[in-house]
Amino acid sequence: MKQTTKQKKKIIKQKIKNQDENWFTTEAITKLGLIFLAIQLIGLIIAQNIYTQGYTQALFTENINDAINGIYLFGMIIITTIIFLLIVKFKRTKKLLWGVEMLAIFSTSLIVFSSFFPTSYLTALILTTVIFILRYSQVKNITTRSLAAGIAIMGAGAYIGTSIGMIPLVIFVTILSLYDIIAVFFTKHMIQIGKESTQNNYAFTIAIPTKKHHFEIGNGDLVIPLALASSIITSGPFTNNWIISGLIILMSYLGITISLQFVSKYKTPMPALPPQVMLMLITILLGLILGA
Repeated sequence: MKQTTKQKKKIIKQKIKNQDENWFTTEAITKLGLIFLAIQLIGLIIAQNIYTQGYTQALFTENINDAINGIYLFGMIIITTIIFLLIVKFKRTKKLLWGVEMLAIFSTSLIVFSSFFPTSYLTALILTTVIFILRYSQVKNITTRSLAAGIAIMGAGAYIGTSIGMIPLVIFVTILSLYDIIAVFFTKHMIQIGKESTQNNYAFTIAIPTKKHHFEIGNGDLVIPLALASSIITSGPFTNNWIISGLIILMSYLGITISLQFVSKYKTPMPALPPQVMLMLITILLGLILGA
């Protein structure tokens, strides 16, 4: 059936209205703030637990402050991205992504709960199993997916932060933010990964649903500030490591809000890491200069 002129005008008016409408409302800011800060603060507690319990372990070299660790970590991200894209390209292998997600959820959940129950591996295993059942008994549910993703972020961020020093992580996040710009604006494969994740409800993003718009925040945008803040509270060079870590988290949150405001205004994908990283690095630099 052909559309009438009246119907066409109505569609055009709706599109114009949608373009002018600001998605990033008070509701979105509040939900994002609560979710972001809860994950970061609990993640910092986990990092402190891992550190005090003596479970820290260098990921690549024996010296956690060796700058090469940042390069190695970035290399792992690139390899993981390539594998993800190859799996997506060949549809028959997509089930492998569920396997990758399951492994990530299980291992990071075990890190989280073990940090709170260091003397009871069975308790940690039971709680991990509960999260696992919640996630995979309702694979299409965005709430359980976001819960699983949040726990994965806490575990991964805390573990990375206690395993790599601040300087290597600064190198890593700087390179990663530049890569994020290329991946979103030029090769656009990060957009493809994001769409694939949300369409299949993979736990690689956190959902922020609002009345105006459904936002999806990539796990990496929350893992990065947590890893950097965790590294600082456990092995940072500052007089007041906890204060600097808190500022890192607040600046990261501000960076994400800047990105989402851009997305809401221009209705186009925007890499979240560059403004986050810029504000976090300024915080670290000021901390070093002022001797905080």
